[in-house]
Amino acid sequence: MPTIGFSLIGGSHQFLHGLPVAAALSRRPGVAVELFVTGRDDARIARGIMRDLGVTATTIEVMALPPLAERLATRDGRSLAAKVPRLIWWSRRMRRCDCIVALERTSALLARLPGRCPPLVQIPHGVGGARKAGGDGVDRRLAAFDLALVPGEADRRSILELGLLPAERVGVVGQVKLAGLRRMGKLQPRRLFGNDRPTILYNPHFHPRRGSWERFGRALIRMVEEDGSFNLVVAPHKRLFAGTRRSAGAALEALSHPDRLLVDTSSEKLSDMTYTMGADIYLGDFSSQLYEWLILPRPCVFIDQLGDGGADDTKLPEIWSLGETVTDLSGLMPALHRAAAAHATYRSRQIEVMQQAVGDIHADAAECAADRILALLAG
Repeated sequence: MPTIGFSLIGGSHQFLHGLPVAAALSRRPGVAVELFVTGRDDARIARGIMRDLGVTATTIEVMALPPLAERLATRDGRSLAAKVPRLIWWSRRMRRCDCIVALERTSALLARLPGRCPPLVQIPHGVGGARKAGGDGVDRRLAAFDLALVPGEADRRSILELGLLPAERVGVVGQVKLAGLRRMGKLQPRRLFGNDRPTILYNPHFHPRRGSWERFGRALIRMVEEDGSFNLVVAPHKRLFAGTRRSAGAALEALSHPDRLLVDTSSEKLSDMTYTMGADIYLGDFSSQLYEWLILPRPCVFIDQLGDGGADDTKLPEIWSLGETVTDLSGLMPALHRAAAAHATYRSRQIEVMQQAVGDIHADAAECAADRILALLAG
């Protein structure tokens, strides 16, 4: 009976990109699945998602470190990721599996450590191929994986063009997260406020160079509130207010008002498409959550705070072709007021890009990924 391990060291915001595949494998006769997480909170979240996916008997290993190292890797009572130390300490246990699936690329370390390593499978947590966030180049750790299962043809093409993996080691399976949320009954529009004003979703990334929060965030909240024409949801990438900034996130959440402003810096709603399915206008910089937003083509406004059009990045020019892009605060509110009327200009481009990025949004990507992993093991 093959045992397939899932390295879930990147945080709970990534779980929905891989756990639907773990659930699909768990339902296959003769297949055992083990989940490896970095702390008890992540174990609880993973168990809940698996239960929602119809799997109740799940083996979950918390990748605890020796006591002194664990104390050093704990802050405010929460285990930090400490990804590299945990991978090294747990490598012998993890590599007993017949295959290891990872949603990030730090787990490529398992192939570089002494001793036997089983096949490594990469399922990326989003869209973007082998790019690094924020224009930092290409993540060549992808070449350490035996199989990459990507959502669409665009990512497959970029990996092949970069020469990171041969064609037979790159498979297009569709967007796993969409398939999982559909199975869980959560992929449906929802109402976020009790009024008829259009709702803006502001989704800043955590990247210090390209993320717009530091320069735009607080002033943006004030401007939208003073304008009075919109509701606003501030739902950043979950890593923006992780760790030492958690108290700052809590202070921002206190600004929320049920009639016009919702600030969420830490809940699971940041990852389960509650906000992308409930808003009317997307406002952000470059998060791959955009590709979740565009399963229903809708207005977008982007912030290019460097004002360079994303010239040093493989994905930003495409992203910023899907809506109006502003480079300073003075252009923000006019662009938001134009967004609904301007959407006709961008809608066909959004549909075209989504077809290349994730293909058929109704495909059962989790089952397809499970098939490819078992085929890899069968040789």
